[in-house]
Amino acid sequence: MEMSLRRAKEERDMNTTLPLWQGCRMFRRHFLTYLALSTMAVAQPLLDLYGKNTTVFSAAKLSPLEVLVFLLFVGVAPALACIGLDRFSALFGPKVNEAMRLSLISVLSLVLGWAVARWLDVNSNIPSIAIGVLFALVIPAAFDRSKPVREWSRWLSLLAVAVIGSSVIAMQPVLFESNGPKSDAVVGKKDVTVLQVVFDEFPLYPLLDSNGLINAERFPGFAELANGSTWYRNSVAESNFTHQAVPAILASAIPAQAGGPFLSEYPKNIFTLFAGATSVGGTEPVTSLCPHSVCGGKSGAAAAFNVGRLKTFLRDAGYVYGQRVLPPVLRKYVPSIEGTWGGFGAVKDRFKDQFNTGVLSQVNAVESAVRIVTESKLSRVQVVHALLPHAPWRITPDLRVDQLSPTITTQNPDDEEVVRDTYQTFLYQVGAADRVMQDVINDLKSSGKWDSTMLVVTADHGISFIPASPQRNTDFTDPDQVADVYRVPTFIKYPNQKSGTPSDCAITNLDLLPTIIDVTQTKTSWTFAGESLAGDCPTGRTRDIISATGQGAVLSGGFEEVRERAAHYAEMVSNVGPIRKVASVGESASLIGTRIGEHASDTRITKWTTKQKRLFQNVSGKRGATIPGMITGEITVSQPLEQGTEGIVVVDGIAAGVIGELSSARSSVNFAAVLDYTLLTPGPHTVELFVRNPDGTLTSVGSPS
Repeated sequence: MEMSLRRAKEERDMNTTLPLWQGCRMFRRHFLTYLALSTMAVAQPLLDLYGKNTTVFSAAKLSPLEVLVFLLFVGVAPALACIGLDRFSALFGPKVNEAMRLSLISVLSLVLGWAVARWLDVNSNIPSIAIGVLFALVIPAAFDRSKPVREWSRWLSLLAVAVIGSSVIAMQPVLFESNGPKSDAVVGKKDVTVLQVVFDEFPLYPLLDSNGLINAERFPGFAELANGSTWYRNSVAESNFTHQAVPAILASAIPAQAGGPFLSEYPKNIFTLFAGATSVGGTEPVTSLCPHSVCGGKSGAAAAFNVGRLKTFLRDAGYVYGQRVLPPVLRKYVPSIEGTWGGFGAVKDRFKDQFNTGVLSQVNAVESAVRIVTESKLSRVQVVHALLPHAPWRITPDLRVDQLSPTITTQNPDDEEVVRDTYQTFLYQVGAADRVMQDVINDLKSSGKWDSTMLVVTADHGISFIPASPQRNTDFTDPDQVADVYRVPTFIKYPNQKSGTPSDCAITNLDLLPTIIDVTQTKTSWTFAGESLAGDCPTGRTRDIISATGQGAVLSGGFEEVRERAAHYAEMVSNVGPIRKVASVGESASLIGTRIGEHASDTRITKWTTKQKRLFQNVSGKRGATIPGMITGEITVSQPLEQGTEGIVVVDGIAAGVIGELSSARSSVNFAAVLDYTLLTPGPHTVELFVRNPDGTLTSVGSPS
């Protein structure tokens, strides 16, 4: 410490007796030290991850200026904050100034140690913390006692240039916009409008009934579409993640493992092909394939600097950094960044924000695309990718919404009851997508555009609800999971098509763009990976699929695989009855929708609570209104319950939902129950809990506490 004070006094004397430029030199030296440490501790771990996962920038729809500010903020802001505290502490004398300087170096060194521990894959608390503490002690001591260490700390600031420079190179597709290649396309059929709707995380199996047909009672919209289009029942997705699967559809290109969903990676796509040949428009919530000059904005987002958007992105980056660097004991306090696209978890917040601040934004996106088509006096090509029925599953079939789930997971739990709850909420949102499809068909027909429109409906990939298995990640060893994830619905309503027909042609979603080119009689020198479906079914082909992790497989089976999966999931949630019957599960399924009379009180349950109690006081019937369509809470029992015991949530005396978590319950259990949303009519409602015992008898618990 004596040495530190002596050096502090010398520096103070230099700052007060030497010319201004030499005082600035000392300031610069300290800044370079902070810059070197913050680069290694903060900028490199964070920018390395973002540079390898540029999809997050496309999903957030940051403008190039916002991305540049983000890079500079991450690269320089920590050092600027440190030098600011350093200079402020100098006002209180050399002792305080030197103590502050060593403290700042110690904090940066501590974080650097934690970053090194994570890089070494040290995931235990004690070793991770110990490494950080070691760095926090050794580096400041060496800095204080050794002039060569101080000099090297300043030279290491050059790492900031290298880190930011390499990030700029990795983020070129985001920072430098392009209009794409000039197309030579000439459209032959000027009277055909193309509307392509790409749903997200939408497998084929939930749409099927027990006969292998589209379930008309549960999903009338898709049933009507099938009755008026060609339903390609043997269709597969190219990838299990959006950042690869959507470009495969829009560019008819084998997805690239490196890079991202950008125009520079897929320059020849549906937008650039038809740009100049006809009117083109698109909505891309995740990808960025449409040039600014064609679709405007950042494919729907404002290209200008937006403080709120950048602030949200920086907040999410903080979560990412915390999960990437902090020891486990601290990491648990940071919001989860569990992976979605390509294993990069920050993208999850894109979905959560969209469904929180603009719950029906994806419904609105499809409606907007249809409105553009119906109001256009000339033919056009219109594309909309909608994040439906993608998680978080909170939209009901009547386009009201549940409260936002606090967590989103890509790993199914091993608890079958929890998986069933999740699947029920998913089916409700499939019902919302069906409502959207009904509106699409009705609007096209009422506007007189139905016959002249080529309507292409598909999904980028599916999702699996196998307990204890990932919902989308796959190593291709489980054929059931592969069928869930890669077999997707695909319908093409050709111009002037009068009746529906199923096709078992083995297709992939690479074939959609070549089919659009064929139907519109477009002449171009551009070539694509897929084949047209407008004529004969492509033969002699193998359907290669890939995962975002780089693995691959060949799908050779047919529609029978989807039927098997539909039958499997029908055992979890019956596929009989209208969409509200999704609430009818378990041994109590037959009771849902029936009136529950008076029954003896249940003395085994001492208390039950629900987080949605307030919502029952005044339910709204308006579109977008928050309702208790799924309730969660806790039930406390005074004695063990038998296996097979179920709870029944009763709304206004009518059974509305089933709680499976009571089976073999001990002490207290957390529960979730999906309710029959049609019982939640406008106005106040009462909610009660009943218990169905394994012998079928009912007992009453009463209202929640």
